[in-house]
Amino acid sequence: MGSIRKGGEIADTQRKAWRRAVLGVGASLILALAAIPAKAFTPFPVEQGASEHRRISEAALGCAAGPARSCWSVDALDRLEVAIRRPDITWITLKEAAHCDGGDLPGEGAAALAACKAWMFDSLELAVKAADGLVDATGRPVGDARGCAWRVLRPRTALCEVDFHLGRALHAAQDFYSHTNWIDAPVPASEVSLENPQGLGGAGPIPWLASDRSEPPPGLISGCFVFIPERFFCHGRTRHADLNKDHRPSPKESGTAPPPRNAAGGNFPRAFEAAVGETDRFWKRFEARLVAAYGERRGRAMSCRLRGLPPSMCGRGES
Repeated sequence: MGSIRKGGEIADTQRKAWRRAVLGVGASLILALAAIPAKAFTPFPVEQGASEHRRISEAALGCAAGPARSCWSVDALDRLEVAIRRPDITWITLKEAAHCDGGDLPGEGAAALAACKAWMFDSLELAVKAADGLVDATGRPVGDARGCAWRVLRPRTALCEVDFHLGRALHAAQDFYSHTNWIDAPVPASEVSLENPQGLGGAGPIPWLASDRSEPPPGLISGCFVFIPERFFCHGRTRHADLNKDHRPSPKESGTAPPPRNAAGGNFPRAFEAAVGETDRFWKRFEARLVAAYGERRGRAMSCRLRGLPPSMCGRGES
């Protein structure tokens, strides 16, 4: 009897030890993930105001950006912001293609950038498919008008599904300009290095993302990100930290010699404006796909619903 009790106590002790070990590993992982710096345009509100993803989307799609009939309501932008931020706060933060990372290695970088482009357009097509449940055959809204945000324990609505995939597409499209050297000011040849790669000096949205070509233009690269610390996981490579323009330069960064990438050559505002233009271009492409897939009447009604506007504001031929 005593041996049985003793055996049970040992088993219980072992279970507690395993439980503590599992909880310890889980806690360490959570802390490690929490410590990962933003892999994209800053996804959370900053001292100066809204998140950069929100600022980009609002500049491209908000009512100050164009006619009331073509803009997004504040509530709809709130919903879209949640969807665009998700890739930075879920396991997708470690997926290269979702952020246009990993485009630095000779012979492999082009494939990584092509994978990012494919991710954008595949996500866009999934959003088009999910849009079928937004309105009925006459263009009238169907189902729950709210986005799902963090509703992980209940079935997603059609609106949530569209937000989910559209957010992934726009996140990658915006990140492209922060993580690549497309808009970066040219670097003097004597200063070019692994940590300070040449900038291509592009202006506005890159033509490549509007083309059918998968092969990126010569010289286009993005930085390596696997996990932190980057110097360990990306040793001998151009890192995400070397190229990113994820946040507005602070006075301290602007006064550093040499300045970080975001503070050099007006790179941050150039990346921001290019991302605004790309967001506008992607949305117009998405609207065109809705009309092509579902006809003008339903397609425009879908667009109107996504933008949070009453159907009366989205008549035939006006979107």
